[in-house]
Amino acid sequence: MSTTSTEYGEREAQYIDLAAYQDPETLDRLELLARAARETVRTTPAGIADLSTGTVRLDKVDEAPADQLGDEAGVLEVLDEREGWNLRRLVPESLTDMGVWRQRRAEWVNASAYHALRSPVYLWRAANVAALGARVGIRDAWSYLFATEYGQITDKVRRTKAGPEHIADLRADRRKEARARRREPLTVYSLTGCSTYLGAVLAMGETWGWVMASPILLPVFGILYALGRREMIRREPDGTFTIADAVDFTGAGVLTDDGLNKALRARNVGILKDDESVTIIGFIAREPGDKASVVRFELPRESGKTAAEVAAKRKALAAALAVDSIQLSIRQDGHEGCVYMRVADAHPFGGDPVASPLATAEEWDIWNGAPTFVDETGRITAIELLFFGLLVGAMPRQGKTFTARAAAAAAVLDATCRVIVADGKGGKDWAATALLAEAYVRGVTEPAVRRLTHVLEDLVKEMEAAYDALFELPDEVCPEGKLTPEIVRDHKVYPLVLIIDELQRYLENQGKENEDDKLTYGKRIEDALETLAKVGPAAGLILILASQKPTGDAVPSAIRDAIPQRIAHLCATYQMSDSILGTGSSASGWNAKELAPAFKGMGIHADETGLRFIRSLLINLPTFRAICERGRALRIAAGTLAGEAAGQSGRAARVGGILADLLAVFEDRSLPERLATADILDGLAQLDPSTWAPAALGVGEEDRAAYVQTGGTELRKAIDAALDGTGRSLASRGWSKGGRANGFYLDDLRTAAGIV
Repeated sequence: MSTTSTEYGEREAQYIDLAAYQDPETLDRLELLARAARETVRTTPAGIADLSTGTVRLDKVDEAPADQLGDEAGVLEVLDEREGWNLRRLVPESLTDMGVWRQRRAEWVNASAYHALRSPVYLWRAANVAALGARVGIRDAWSYLFATEYGQITDKVRRTKAGPEHIADLRADRRKEARARRREPLTVYSLTGCSTYLGAVLAMGETWGWVMASPILLPVFGILYALGRREMIRREPDGTFTIADAVDFTGAGVLTDDGLNKALRARNVGILKDDESVTIIGFIAREPGDKASVVRFELPRESGKTAAEVAAKRKALAAALAVDSIQLSIRQDGHEGCVYMRVADAHPFGGDPVASPLATAEEWDIWNGAPTFVDETGRITAIELLFFGLLVGAMPRQGKTFTARAAAAAAVLDATCRVIVADGKGGKDWAATALLAEAYVRGVTEPAVRRLTHVLEDLVKEMEAAYDALFELPDEVCPEGKLTPEIVRDHKVYPLVLIIDELQRYLENQGKENEDDKLTYGKRIEDALETLAKVGPAAGLILILASQKPTGDAVPSAIRDAIPQRIAHLCATYQMSDSILGTGSSASGWNAKELAPAFKGMGIHADETGLRFIRSLLINLPTFRAICERGRALRIAAGTLAGEAAGQSGRAARVGGILADLLAVFEDRSLPERLATADILDGLAQLDPSTWAPAALGVGEEDRAAYVQTGGTELRKAIDAALDGTGRSLASRGWSKGGRANGFYLDDLRTAAGIV
């Protein structure tokens, strides 16, 4: 392309075929490159090819029939598809975001209420301004009609000691000028209009009453107000005069840009300096339901402040915003300097507790989580129990059991979940779970603690067997090496929920150390729980633990640290709160010691995503029993009811007491076919010396025959008591001539224990 000059001296374009100046090889190469780039060619919005990519073939676009697309719709569609003409982008987001409209409505409502409450003050101010206007108007009218400015001139002339004739001339000029002003048409018309208006007001007042005639005075009030406002502006040229006050949304629950920046600049907050402001991302909006204002903002990058520092100042920031700290939620949203803030209009957990949806659910899938609490927005939240578990800690009577029960109800209504319960309190809180639990341990008596010990140690072995089963599965079936819904369905490897309430009572080393320095039951429970908490989740083991004092001296940190999901209700100290939620939580503004005790069930939930305020869902005892009854029916229909709930005992039923001890003795000796009574008594003495040692039976250690005879008698009594009412029995048998060798067979023991 080149240019040439026209006859008028203007420049016009001239087409030049540059291809004519290229050799054939170059032309062939350019053609090949153009064809190769045909698929990725760049075009203009009008569909014209980019000149740098060669010839382009555009596919024909099918057009819709004219009767299926109106003219206006067609134009809108074309304009919407053209680059730079997206109509959706032409409409500001603030006009399409319903949250922004809710925010504006809240501001308007609060501003209207604010001004309505202060309207008497505004009326008083306006009356004062109108009174000032009346004084100024009368003064100016008098000055004009009587030419009072001549008086000032006369005074100045007198001070110069001029002759009397000059003063007389000025006075004559004043009278002449005043007379002329009073005779001006505008003056006459104005005085006539004022007198007529005043007469009309008096007449209407006498005829209709002064109350009915008062609106006619509004024009006068308006004129006087305008005169007074002009005088106020003259006195305050900086423009600070105003009748209405600026709306203060502080404490009203309506967050504004100005209010946010002021709060962050507050002395006790100190996030921003006086000359700094945050950058609002998008718009401040109101949540659906119009209960809170939410905003995302970026802190000034030069300040170096982070979202964590803002969260740590939550209480001070709440004071600056004139709200309760529970109404304020702060968390990081994006990079370190990006903050999400929610300011609720009122306490988010006021009113009665929310009932759990599981109270009426017929069944539940544990893979969908467990509805456990409502968050600060009022939404019911289902937490992930599988692979996470739950640790609940608090002071007594602050809702630990309610929270644990709300989470456990999801497992109860899933027929594929096995359930084991140990209630260290020993009350009725978990009694209904006996309808479906494979084992239900109540209280912290020595037999109960011994029984729980055997249950947990047996679970460790089952966990290892579950891992063996997962190991044998192909990678396509078990891609991550852990339990999946398909494995549960196809291979019958079921998740198991272990619920222990008042855990600290089981870890207080219940039981006696024997002379062989065997570990106490409390320590054995601790070791088994630590193994299950650390290794069991991938095999489907779910721990739901509740403790009054989950500190290091009550619940070891090895167990607490292995459960990433925790809930803390009201705590006695901040150290106790940190032991549940994690070290440093209190310093970051999340301290369960400061929770309001008036709201039972209120707490702080912590998981891998952060911390939040919650209130547990309500499931009372009658409702929980109904849930357990539905859970039992579901398991009967699915064929998964097992253990004590199915009338079994032994390993299949997590049976405790003497039968569990006998099984433990056989297991310690590698499960022989039979054991003599003497050997069994020796094993029982190792497990429980306070009951089965020779001294405990009242015989001397050197009198072996008396020990076997006395111990055998007590053993038969204990077995008969354990099997009373079960319809099963267990008797010793001899296997030598003369009955000198007698004892118990393992098969007989398993049959009596109900192992199938």
